Amino acid sequence: MEWTVEALKAEVDYRQAALLADAAHTRAERRAGTSKRAWWRWSTHRREGR
Repeated sequence: MEWTVEALKAEVDYRQAALLADAAHTRAERRAGTSKRAWWRWSTHRREGR
């Protein structure tokens, strides 16, 4: 598949919009205090006995 200039611009715009929306959602969760811990924190801090 060959990328045209327009297709590349559209892809960059799409990804940037998704990242901005995700950042806004994360900020709102943090302000509301409903933020969950990251998956990597769970996986690195779990007890060995499980």
